[in-house]
Amino acid sequence: MSSAGEVVAVGSPRFTLHTLGWRAFQDLCAAVLREVWGQSVQAFADSNDGGRDGAFYGTWQPPTDPSSVRDVPPGPFVLQCKHTKKADATLAPSELEDEFDKASALVKRGVCGTYLLLTNARVTGTSEEKIRRRLSACEVAHPLVLDGQWLSDVIATHRGLRMFVPHVYGLGDLSQILDEHAYAQASMLMASAPEQVATFVVTGAYRKAAQALRDHGFVLLLGNPAVGKSVIAVMLAISAADNWSCAAIKARTSEELVQRWNPHEKGQFFWLDDAFGAVRHEEHLTHAWARDLPHVMSAVKNGARVVLTSRSYIYNEARPLLKPYAYPRLNEQNVTVDVADLTREERQQILYNHLAAGDQPQDVRAQMKPHLEASADAAPFRPEAARRLGLQAFTSGLSLTQQGIATFMARPRQLLGDVYDQLDAHAHAALALVYTTGQDNGLVSPVTFDPVQRDIIERAGSTRSATYRALSTILGLDSQATAGTSAVPRPSATPVRCGRRGVHICIDRIARATASPARFQASFMLPVLPTEPCSPPEPRSINVRYLSGT
Repeated sequence: MSSAGEVVAVGSPRFTLHTLGWRAFQDLCAAVLREVWGQSVQAFADSNDGGRDGAFYGTWQPPTDPSSVRDVPPGPFVLQCKHTKKADATLAPSELEDEFDKASALVKRGVCGTYLLLTNARVTGTSEEKIRRRLSACEVAHPLVLDGQWLSDVIATHRGLRMFVPHVYGLGDLSQILDEHAYAQASMLMASAPEQVATFVVTGAYRKAAQALRDHGFVLLLGNPAVGKSVIAVMLAISAADNWSCAAIKARTSEELVQRWNPHEKGQFFWLDDAFGAVRHEEHLTHAWARDLPHVMSAVKNGARVVLTSRSYIYNEARPLLKPYAYPRLNEQNVTVDVADLTREERQQILYNHLAAGDQPQDVRAQMKPHLEASADAAPFRPEAARRLGLQAFTSGLSLTQQGIATFMARPRQLLGDVYDQLDAHAHAALALVYTTGQDNGLVSPVTFDPVQRDIIERAGSTRSATYRALSTILGLDSQATAGTSAVPRPSATPVRCGRRGVHICIDRIARATASPARFQASFMLPVLPTEPCSPPEPRSINVRYLSGT
């Protein structure tokens, strides 16, 4: 059994870092700064960055473990990332002429006392000497050059780094960095989801989840369907096998988790997908969680690590039954992660990865390329829609224009129809009411159903009380709202626009984000409304009005 930081395989490890995209390589460099050297840094933007493209800057503080880097004096420093997609490439000083000019300008501005060059390429001893000499000529006081082999060694000897940059699990021979038990676990997990692992993007949500798991032993991943909750759980399981030699156990219920928890074995990782119901809230599962939470929290306190996933609208309905006030860990904001909270760069990288891993012909990719930046701005953005965009099976008849691709990303009818079919009768009734009131004054909260609305509810096979609960869950409004009070939208709710008289919620984000008008019409014999999207407070918005003062 190997200890932390030990390289298991004989010989120097080597990772295929050239297969990383340049953004992923920058993520790796940032993780080295943060996790290995303990530095707080900022990244320069891709443009208008004062000559520090693809770089990080900060004020160097002596690391607690300086063994992984040579002496660097305190003061301002810049780290420049240089990535090549060529395997076994060797970096020559002639390739850095632009960087030397930039370094000189940075020194004159007083922002660069130490200049670290980090590359995945090979750097010969002669080239390193020449590069350091040129940087010194630019008046850099402390030049440092670190190559791909140095990076591979750091990856192999720092488990904490690998947790925050899980790409590396797919870049080399796992036996070089994992002991036999962890190797078997990680291999099995990666084999179970090869496409998800290959296209995975390290997002802010993943980093927050990894930190919560490391610091608190528990994390709850929330998000709507097809936003990537399960793949984050897979990557956390791989990281847990590596970092803590955890046996990954994918339980189905809280009862199974408690049964399989061994108080005498600290290294256990429990992962439960759809903890409170797969497509709708299953109250018996939530009651079981309320009963078993004392045992689960005891397991976490004893060293077990637990990851739960849930669709946001299901958790909204389950949460009042869990008695979170009795369990401080569940009340802490830093153990609950909204998986759909993505930056623009993260969305772009997700799109790129799925297109690169898909089966679209080269000419189709070339026609899509000019429109991808705008497509990443689709609201809401769904990683599953990006995956389908990369596959021919889902894009027959797709118009390869900006409008066509943007529509596919924002309103992927096949995907959303699949989601709609999974919902229960109560959610169908709620969405039908939302749809039919879209061109009128809207639903009134608290809802008092008129005869037409009661007829829709009956056609759906629901009841008024169940439909009201479904409305509250889907819209993210307080189900306890009463006349004279204003319900406060929950953080996970569809974005709302507040006004003096109430809130306007765009129908495109609710009804049209779950099914096509034709499906509503077929289900409830409703008229088909216009298909153009809208923005509040146009007529197609829902006006949820509160009765106080009206």
